[in-house]
Amino acid sequence: MRKSLRTAMGKNNDFENLKKEGLFRERRTINSAQGAKISIDGEKFLNFSSNDYLGFANNEKLKRCMIEAIHEYGIGAGSSQLITGHIEPHEILEKKLSDFFNRHASLVFSSGYHANLAIASALINKNTIILQDKLSHASLVDAALLSKGKLVRYQHCDLSHLKSLLEKYKNNDLIIMTDGVFSMDGDCAPLLEISKLCNKYHALLIVDDAHGIGVLGGKGAGLIEELNLEKEVDLLIGTFGKSFGAAGAFIAGSETLIEAFIQKARTYIYTTALLPALAATITHTLDMIERSKNLRLHIRELVADYKKLSKKAGMCVGGSDNHIQPLIIGGANEAMQISKALYKKNILVSAIRPPTVPKNTSRLRISITAAHTKNDISLLVKTLSKILNERGQ
Repeated sequence: MRKSLRTAMGKNNDFENLKKEGLFRERRTINSAQGAKISIDGEKFLNFSSNDYLGFANNEKLKRCMIEAIHEYGIGAGSSQLITGHIEPHEILEKKLSDFFNRHASLVFSSGYHANLAIASALINKNTIILQDKLSHASLVDAALLSKGKLVRYQHCDLSHLKSLLEKYKNNDLIIMTDGVFSMDGDCAPLLEISKLCNKYHALLIVDDAHGIGVLGGKGAGLIEELNLEKEVDLLIGTFGKSFGAAGAFIAGSETLIEAFIQKARTYIYTTALLPALAATITHTLDMIERSKNLRLHIRELVADYKKLSKKAGMCVGGSDNHIQPLIIGGANEAMQISKALYKKNILVSAIRPPTVPKNTSRLRISITAAHTKNDISLLVKTLSKILNERGQ
């Protein structure tokens, strides 16, 4: 077995095939802080590929806050939170998160993937049917696959399909898991209708609103706040790697559910805690998010500009009015070529290809942030439309 595995790993045929199909993944080394403008190999690029939606990743106030916290709490947490790693900043942050999201309790994780995988060991048993939107994030899918339950996926935002599955499995323990704002399409889950189905079929509702928090809602508490569904969603999952401009994640819900994660979630129990200085910084970020109404308004104005200019230029735009704007190209190779053409013009827009998105739906994922300007949007549309016209798109 070892020999065959070594032989397989020594071949590069698979890599060559990925390259031919436009699916080979490559890294770029950024040599600047994150922002609307970044540096790659000494050149400046206009960046439309970041999840730093509010422009906080290089915020001066937050950098000073983290430096001060490092002086007080050091660099690392030293262990998992159930040993000696639950440090004062973690406790303060969890209480702050509970208040901000109108929840009874919260729990901080080292990453969004950890938070979602925790569901597998904390809540799901062999009698559980996990119903997921077809386009839910990979970490939600993996949580279900790694659990003892059965994963059943419904067509994207298809309430009729979801209802038929709930009816089919109504005698089981039911969990519905979905993104709030979908990361590759920018559209929103129909949470109001889903919550009504959950009440009817006694299903637990779990929402990962990583891409909605900070941008949606009056105070930036996300799609659930915008729809006034705080009491209807059983578990809210969010990450600190998007609008917070940092890293890590949280789960917020009832005291009983959060206690279940503390006692059973393997990705919480068996990993080193989030950096305490980062937890202290994120606590301050929550206050800034709440005061960022003007930034949220600015993003909406930029999105409106993008859609208006795109339509005027004859470009196809999606139905989303949110900060994630997909430009569907179709083939992976073609999406890569357009992304590379933009790169030559010092504009960074990533090509998203299978398996991240379904086959023949490869796209440019345009991420509009509060750090962008109207001139940035105008330059993007002008450059992109010219490239598309030259390629007969």
